[in-house]
Amino acid sequence: MNHMEMFKQISSGSLGSLYLLYGPEEYTKEEALNQMIEKLDLGAYADLNYQIIDGTESTADEIIAASETLPFLSERRLVAVKNYTGLSAKKASDEDTMKKYLERVPESTCLVFYQRGTVDKKRMVYKAIQKHGETVEFARLNQKDLVKWTSRRFRSHHKQISNADLEYFLLQVGNDLEDIKNEVDKLVSYTGTGDHISRESIDKLIIPSLEFTVFQFIDAVSERQKGQALQQMEVLLEGGQSILGIISLIGRQLKIMMLSKAYEEMGFTLNQTKDKLSGKPHSLHPYSVQKGRQQSRNFTIEQLQYYFDQCVELDYRIKNGKIKDRLGLEVLVVKMCRKDPVVAGKI
Repeated sequence: MNHMEMFKQISSGSLGSLYLLYGPEEYTKEEALNQMIEKLDLGAYADLNYQIIDGTESTADEIIAASETLPFLSERRLVAVKNYTGLSAKKASDEDTMKKYLERVPESTCLVFYQRGTVDKKRMVYKAIQKHGETVEFARLNQKDLVKWTSRRFRSHHKQISNADLEYFLLQVGNDLEDIKNEVDKLVSYTGTGDHISRESIDKLIIPSLEFTVFQFIDAVSERQKGQALQQMEVLLEGGQSILGIISLIGRQLKIMMLSKAYEEMGFTLNQTKDKLSGKPHSLHPYSVQKGRQQSRNFTIEQLQYYFDQCVELDYRIKNGKIKDRLGLEVLVVKMCRKDPVVAGKI
């Protein structure tokens, strides 16, 4: 079951007795749990009919005891087991006990295993929940759904934002819904009674994401502004990004530039290129494609391929101790910023 089907089931009020909620999207996962609590109508004594258990420290017997407890002046109770060890890579000593119990969770209980991040689907507890209950993955929204979700969020506050500025905003913030919600709220508060979210407001309030800083870095490189490029490199390092991580990000952007340029040279329009690269296997943000297309115009396909190969080689040489990481990165940046870029040689 995906998260949209889960929300439909909650809305219908037909909640079962056993669930596993997992996946990287924490905001919608938490929202689903809250809606389950609300829909079950735990009565005037909701505090007694809703129990949270730390799955990293509790035994199977403790979880079972909580699940077997009868609801107090209510038809049902909800027990949320958070981050149960038996669903992770680490084996729980009493997994078998837990597995056998999951076959007979009482109808008066809604037992929810709530995992942060992913789960180990090979575990017997996972397979038992899959067989006797529902496993629900909360994946990151794709770009299309992310745009819709964010647009609705702005509209719920009676704010308008252009499609271009919405894409620009999402590129700066990233794809975590909790982060998006917080940044939307920040912009809403800043604009007050005004009904329009401007790019100026976004630039003033939003701290750029790592990916956006990489765009600024590549912008400087493509314009052969060595000083600006080295400054953006320092911003990335000060933000906690490793040198190998920066090399990987440069390589990724070079691939986007190569793809965008190749489609442009085949006669595809910008919108056609966005459509081509937004789906699998690339799944690229439309703004990433737009920037890649703009940045690629100062390079030939051969130069982009050469610099990508240089990133791969530099990664190898750093990992094998053949060059110091900081020096290697600086040399790469300087080489990419040369007024007369070459397609030969070695760092």
